[in-house]
Amino acid sequence: MGKKHRNRINGQKKNNHIPEDEIIAEQEAHGKEYSANKRKK
Repeated sequence: MGKKHRNRINGQKKNNHIPEDEIIAEQEAHGKEYSANKRKK
């Protein structure tokens, strides 16, 4: 039971943190990819 409880807390914390980070990372990655593609072509 202890393990399950710990996992649940971790999952919630991770889920809460993911949205903002993911959005920022996605935007940066997309911008970098677009720039790289433009440069290559």
